[in-house]
Amino acid sequence: MLEDKCGLAIRRYDMLKKGDRLIIGLSGGADSCALLHFLCSIREEYSLNITAVHVNHMIRGEEAERDAAFAEKFCNDIGVEFHLYKRNIPSIAAEKGTGLEQCGREIRYGIFSEEAAGCPAKIATAHTLSDSVETVLFHIIRGCSVNGLKGIPPVRGNIIRPLIFCERADIEDYCARYGIDYVTDSTNLSTDYARNKIRLQILPLMRQLNPLVNEAIGRLSETAASDDRFICEFAKKAADDFLFSGSTEQLLNAEPPVLSRAVIMICSERLGIIPEQKHVAAMCDSIYAGSGSVNLPMDNVFRVYNNSIYFAKKADHHVADACGNNWEADFLRGEIITPCGQKIFTYVLDKNKFIGLFNNNKNKKNDENIFKNCLDYDTIKKAAFRFRREGDIFSPAGRNCSKSLKKLFNEEKLSPDIRGRIPLLESEGCIAWICGIGAAEQFKVTDATEIVLYIDADLRDIMT
Repeated sequence: MLEDKCGLAIRRYDMLKKGDRLIIGLSGGADSCALLHFLCSIREEYSLNITAVHVNHMIRGEEAERDAAFAEKFCNDIGVEFHLYKRNIPSIAAEKGTGLEQCGREIRYGIFSEEAAGCPAKIATAHTLSDSVETVLFHIIRGCSVNGLKGIPPVRGNIIRPLIFCERADIEDYCARYGIDYVTDSTNLSTDYARNKIRLQILPLMRQLNPLVNEAIGRLSETAASDDRFICEFAKKAADDFLFSGSTEQLLNAEPPVLSRAVIMICSERLGIIPEQKHVAAMCDSIYAGSGSVNLPMDNVFRVYNNSIYFAKKADHHVADACGNNWEADFLRGEIITPCGQKIFTYVLDKNKFIGLFNNNKNKKNDENIFKNCLDYDTIKKAAFRFRREGDIFSPAGRNCSKSLKKLFNEEKLSPDIRGRIPLLESEGCIAWICGIGAAEQFKVTDATEIVLYIDADLRDIMT
């Protein structure tokens, strides 16, 4: 029965605590009405504060208005606060260039999150085992990794799904036993949508082979979720190192190959990019080939160049022109933001604080990174931050030579995509410091230095 399966899900995944505030997505359909009714039945037991939210997507005209009116009446009858939102999904989707389903989902969850943030509250959605099975099949058809086999997670952040062990038969039985009315979205019967084709055409054929196909795929999802957690935990440390260096060698030497794929996925997600499995496979192919680029969602691009890896925006190869080689900002203590959005922080320290900075830092790699961004403050005169210009020459500290920036950047294996937006500090016509490379010989910290200028800027900030 639905009550038993919901109770099991709530206990197993620790979904509810006493006194929780809940935002429930209420479409007016059978699933969401059953969920709201069930949660109200345990409202006193858990001292729950419940608010229902209905989003009218403005797709189905009068039918959508009917659903909104039904949802409001349902809440009034059951004694639950009701909030209604209207969003023109066709118009928003056309503007964004996305599908109606994806756009509607993004808008709904955005509204739920705004509602929950003000409380704060948990968000309860009416996803069932049947929905999760359809999601797994959808991912398989499109091509997925182990991650795609996990289906819909029972808990994700502040989102909970108490119906996740329930099938549609459980929902229908519950509604019949308690005399719960609900509305039916006519688009659920249309095979114009991929998920509907899976529900109405593919799954019935699969049930002919195995009547318990939902349970079978459910077990697959639980196993996949467990395997994916193990892989991700194993890959997190590698991802930390990889994001720091950007070197392809770490991924080329990774064993087993699944670790490389996991690292690439984790790095992408940390940078706010959610690639599909086809993107991950293409990125790995570029790494093994030693060069190449892959277009990613949200106008991002992945590049391999000189055994280094870069995540950037598609438009970034034009960024030098957009930022302008003539950009210049007078040196000031504090924060400076380049036209490309990179933040540069400058600090002035006396010798004692400078020495303490190293004594308190036990990481040798960090010590070296901090040191190369330190300059003798008294050598800085009439200084300004800017980007590179034709004819620039630099004398790296400790290397007893001078080089053109073009040659230096080649030696450092810096991608041409980012060279035009690497900030540097010029002092009276001499380049004193370059982001990611460090101080010039004549501006470096020495035993005679009394006051230190520390520049906090990271080359990785412009590689993403």
